[in-house]
Amino acid sequence: MSLNKTVHFETLGCRLNQIETEGAAEFFYRRGWTVQMKAAAARDAEDSAVSLCVLNTCAVTGKAEQKARRTINLLLKKFPAAALIVTGCYAQLSPGQIAAMDKRVVVLPGKAKSALSRVPDLLEQQAFEQAQLLAAALRERLQDQDTAQDKNSVAVDPFVLLPKTFFAHSRSSIKIQDGCDNCCSFCAIHIARGKSVSIPADLALERVLALEEAGQSEVVLTGVNIGQYKGVWQGGTIGIADLLQLLLERTKKIAIRFSSVYPETVTERFAEVVKDPRVRPHFHISVQSGSDAILKRMNRRYTRQTVIQACGRLKESKQNPFLACDIITGFPGETDGDFAQTISLLKEAGFVNAHAFPYSPRPGTAAASFAPKIPERVKDQRVAALNEYSAAAKIAYINSFAQTVRPAVAESVHGSAAAKVPQGKRLVRAVTDNFIHCEILVDQAAAAPQDGQPVMLKILSANEAAIRAGQEWEALAELA
Repeated sequence: MSLNKTVHFETLGCRLNQIETEGAAEFFYRRGWTVQMKAAAARDAEDSAVSLCVLNTCAVTGKAEQKARRTINLLLKKFPAAALIVTGCYAQLSPGQIAAMDKRVVVLPGKAKSALSRVPDLLEQQAFEQAQLLAAALRERLQDQDTAQDKNSVAVDPFVLLPKTFFAHSRSSIKIQDGCDNCCSFCAIHIARGKSVSIPADLALERVLALEEAGQSEVVLTGVNIGQYKGVWQGGTIGIADLLQLLLERTKKIAIRFSSVYPETVTERFAEVVKDPRVRPHFHISVQSGSDAILKRMNRRYTRQTVIQACGRLKESKQNPFLACDIITGFPGETDGDFAQTISLLKEAGFVNAHAFPYSPRPGTAAASFAPKIPERVKDQRVAALNEYSAAAKIAYINSFAQTVRPAVAESVHGSAAAKVPQGKRLVRAVTDNFIHCEILVDQAAAAPQDGQPVMLKILSANEAAIRAGQEWEALAELA
């Protein structure tokens, strides 16, 4: 019996993981595989047509690892005839724990994730009547490709999974950097992904030019810490500000957005380059705390004042930009005074959104042994306070744009959203240049924008109920 060439992909965690998954899916698609990306949780029934699942995991928090284990069990249930490749950061940090879950599971450590590009060729012209046999063959062949479960292994090419087409995203992205040279006391990502590496500038330019030629209206530059970008260009090395200027000078109309930046990345030079109108007025900054004492314990390379200065520079470069950040609360030793400094930083710097999560110790990190520990009850209270601030700030920000027109990119409508659409109407979703996620109702008979198509939207108002519920689509708008 020949192999049923249907593969299901699922991604947990950051946009960087999502883009790597898109790149892996493209290799399967080119080899004649049917690619599925609808989340297993959204499926009503089992699917025996899928012969292989690929799960790209995250390990940024303990909850991320718990979600990965739940997803593994769900995939094994929903796709009973499939072998399951588990890769990503969780697979890098805990391969034995994952491998013990089921004989159909194949662990591919995150640093060896590039081997996904070779899996379609490894399986070509093969017959596997049972998922366990397929899993066993994959283990053997991936080990033959020098991608054994060795935590010290390094991917041959960390940028091989660069997608040219996108199966699940309307806005294109390109990974320009991977890994991190920092050793933050709470973070396992530098353990899971290794030292910082950067894509050559000419390859980044080539890919962005190709996306522009293909009609993409926007590209997101992504990485673990893009401030550490050091790309080769014409015999020398350039940083992130120079790469951005190069991309702007050599392209004509494609807009550029950053997935995230560190505060120290926002130098005067960086702030000057992002003044270009094709750079989106939206910046997500990795902050973590507003207390200098906690930042020092976290081994972060900046202070509270660095964050304030970075936000000030961005607000001088862009008119009323969307400023977001990550915040960890409940870090060992965080006092009520430290937390109060975080809240005051959010207000002083002008953050519109704070992605807040409670600290959870990561095995192998310095902070795992730090004391005193913060009670879970206190962590939950602080997360709730951060979420309350964030919701109010986002509502005020969106309403400040009421009745104004913004450029946006149309996105797909997934899940059960269609259930709330009135009869005779069609739901359209789009993300504005300043990162407002909008829902628009149009007449069923009217022409609706296609995925990835640039549109102009009139912002009507914030969807306060959705924002307070933590839902992504946070504003009401109409096509302008």
